[in-house]
Amino acid sequence: FGAVAVVRAGALLAAGGFAVVAGAPGVGVGMLGFTMLGFGLCVIVPQTFAAAGRIFPGAASDAAVARLNVFNYVGFLVGAPLVGALGDAWSYRGAMLVPMVLVLVTLVYARSFASGSDRYGGGHERARTVDVG
Repeated sequence: FGAVAVVRAGALLAAGGFAVVAGAPGVGVGMLGFTMLGFGLCVIVPQTFAAAGRIFPGAASDAAVARLNVFNYVGFLVGAPLVGALGDAWSYRGAMLVPMVLVLVTLVYARSFASGSDRYGGGHERARTVDVG
């Protein structure tokens, strides 16, 4: 399907999961929402690391992925307490709408996940040429 389509579908599924959680009348529906959220985000995260590796090829890709992972940890450490604080100040259902909006922002940037043109060697070979010898 391509990275852009996968990221867009994942973002829509994750945002739908947040919406289901925010409006869940009970535990079962809330669990369904979190399941949707997990399935949506699980395809975005690997695509993000792959895109970082494509943007900075070679040895720089290691540093790019490492820097991206630092932001991953910061999001993990700050995100949950922030949603909890919003839940205390406002409502826990309303607090789920904030990350939902942030996930929907991914739709705007989904085209940045597209891989560039295939380049091999000095540029004289055809795209997607395989070196067999």
